[in-house]
Amino acid sequence: MTWTRISYPEQAVRALPTWFVTRMIGLRGRFGLLLTSGDVLRITSLAALHESPNGVILLDVLLDHAGVPDGVDHAWQTKHYLGVPVPGATMATVNLAHVVTAVELVVAEIVEQPDEQALLQRDELEPATELPVPENLERPTQEFTPRG
Repeated sequence: MTWTRISYPEQAVRALPTWFVTRMIGLRGRFGLLLTSGDVLRITSLAALHESPNGVILLDVLLDHAGVPDGVDHAWQTKHYLGVPVPGATMATVNLAHVVTAVELVVAEIVEQPDEQALLQRDELEPATELPVPENLERPTQEFTPRG
């Protein structure tokens, strides 16, 4: 049985949802994979996926630290968060059949449009003032000789 290794988002979108691969392959972040066991596997990146001829997909992931992430919703706080089992063991392979959902575990900040009153109108803008250029610029007459 020959497995196909996929490590480019453009190739992976045929096997996985676009959001999943464009956010996780080759990028670093804070993600969680909710497993069929109810545990959440914390990962920082998806290194590659492996697809078998019969459709089984395995995910090579970089593990994050275990424990409840800061700022997680109250409903998610009761989950068991898996991560790096021992220092230095940051790689794992997960069977996609055991993944229920993937979530991003970062606090998103919403950028609001500025208040219209805070914006300057075109006639309120002042042109930048130019600094005066000295009339007689002198260049050094010595040549530079490197010491060596």
